[in-house]
Amino acid sequence: MPKFPPLGRMDFRMKRVKQFITNALILGSVTILMRSISVVFNAYVSGKIGAEGMGLYSLVTSIYAFAVTLATSGISLAVMRLVSEELGRGDHKGVITAMRKCVGYALFFGIASFSLLFFGAEFISQHILHDERTYRSLRVLAVALPFIALSNVFSGYFGAVRRVVKSASANLIEQFVKIALTVMLLSAMVSKGIESATLALVIGSAASEALSFLYLIAFYIFDKKRHLREKTPKNDPHMTSRMLGISLPIALSSYLRSGLVTIEHILIPVGLRKHGVDYSTALASYGTIHGMVFPLILFPSAVCSTFAGLIVPELSELADKYKTVYKNKHICYIVRRALTFALFFGIGTAGILICFARPLGLAVYDSEEAVKFIRIFAPLIPVMYLDTTVDGMLKGLSQQLHSMFYNIIDASMSVILVWILVPKIGVYGYVICIFTTELVNLAFSLSRLMTVTGVGIPLLKAVFCPILCISGATALCMLILKSTVRILNLPMLILGIILCVMLYTVLLRTTSAINKEDSEWLKHILKGSS
Repeated sequence: MPKFPPLGRMDFRMKRVKQFITNALILGSVTILMRSISVVFNAYVSGKIGAEGMGLYSLVTSIYAFAVTLATSGISLAVMRLVSEELGRGDHKGVITAMRKCVGYALFFGIASFSLLFFGAEFISQHILHDERTYRSLRVLAVALPFIALSNVFSGYFGAVRRVVKSASANLIEQFVKIALTVMLLSAMVSKGIESATLALVIGSAASEALSFLYLIAFYIFDKKRHLREKTPKNDPHMTSRMLGISLPIALSSYLRSGLVTIEHILIPVGLRKHGVDYSTALASYGTIHGMVFPLILFPSAVCSTFAGLIVPELSELADKYKTVYKNKHICYIVRRALTFALFFGIGTAGILICFARPLGLAVYDSEEAVKFIRIFAPLIPVMYLDTTVDGMLKGLSQQLHSMFYNIIDASMSVILVWILVPKIGVYGYVICIFTTELVNLAFSLSRLMTVTGVGIPLLKAVFCPILCISGATALCMLILKSTVRILNLPMLILGIILCVMLYTVLLRTTSAINKEDSEWLKHILKGSS
């Protein structure tokens, strides 16, 4: 196995590494907190409006997701890349120029997406979703689109300058405002039916997006005055072309992928009805998977998605500095550790969810159907989490077009498989579709990352050891608690999960999956940050 470069000979400053770890901890903690709140909130909402209501809301958000893709049009990555490159050159005027160009771009696409969704809501509800109850909700969500587009610009800036606490705090405030407004509105409107309940949910979302934008722009103005020495932007004739060169290819491929995903989501309840299920039951099954199970199993992925987002400017700067990516010792060092970390985390999470599927499903949603699908999808968690991390690294290494191409293949396969399988075998056809496309997407993405960097996955350390360790941890946990996975007591459930995490960590260290070099590396970074 190739050795990583000793820390003493690594020419990037330890301060930068410590800053990365600090940002990861801050953003990761906030994201985990937000997702924890979101899972509890989802449980509250599902209890209020039921699985059918969650299905209707998921249908609305599938259209909204495409509109958000149009509104953002790849701008967040463009901001991160441009600002990181200008800061790497020490050009503060270039940073200001980049931000002004990106704000103009976001305004154009934000207003365009608003217009399409607002004025097209009636057609969409009648002829695409075939449910007129979605009309008012779509028009309300349209109002949030310009705010989302501009928020992406400022979030990208704070990610690039590595002051993520500002965007993290904005996300936290947004979440609390959304929940507070939704709870008030839902209490008043839920008795009027599913349509009014869905409207309450989207009003809360739209209002919180607007507030988040105001919060971020205020922080950006303050940050610019404090950190950017040059107040006047320079006239860079290439800035627009650089911005468009990054954002437009991503935008075009994102439109295609998001459009395919939207089609897939529309086809699911349609396919279930063709299988012989009535419309309410079809919406309920769809709502259980997308409104209940996925938020729960993807909740821990906050750690991987945070890491993947932060790693973009790090790898981008290293690639720009050294020009050579293949077998570059600094890039390989980061990539190998990121892959190993994602697998440790994903495999551990999968094991815990398999072990505690029943108490989790019943405690959070009081649904046997949710329990069943948690158990079904939990083994796919390592694939999902690893794919998120690999996708972030490909973006940082200027391989975003390859990444988007793989995502388009994934979405195209999903549409075809849903169209063929769901009418024939029902909801399990959709399960087969998800497993197939996730595995194919990861295979393509991982292959590209290995080709570009020359880094492979240490299978014994990163795959087989974690599987054995989490198996042992869950078995020991059940033995210690003298219980079974049928524990329904919430304090016991929390205790069991914490105990599992501790035992898993100890076993990883005992088996040398986490070795002395890993421990010393982490200690060195944390010691320096104190």
